[in-house]
Amino acid sequence: MNHYLLLLKGKKALDYSPEQLQKRIEEYRAWVDTISAYYVDDNRLEREGAHIQAKDSIVTDGPFLEAKEIIAGFIILKARDLAHATAMANASPLLQYFEIFVRPMVADD
Repeated sequence: MNHYLLLLKGKKALDYSPEQLQKRIEEYRAWVDTISAYYVDDNRLEREGAHIQAKDSIVTDGPFLEAKEIIAGFIILKARDLAHATAMANASPLLQYFEIFVRPMVADD
């Protein structure tokens, strides 16, 4: 099995009430339980950051990047192939909040 990186990119503002955030976390945990044999790791990223497009060309849009630019976090899965990884990502409840990019990781030999 190969490793695949799922990048979560914001679709809209990421501000939610504590109740909405708790619901999202519960939905995410339930999804992870269904793919536990393939789950490797995940993590959220801070909202602050920079977008470097060229040398000395750093875009920050003020102290925070716009929601549409935020890479909110990542998930690493094991999968048979890209189609398998994509199918797991497509079943994620996080698609309500994020675009998900699925990328194969280079295997260490």
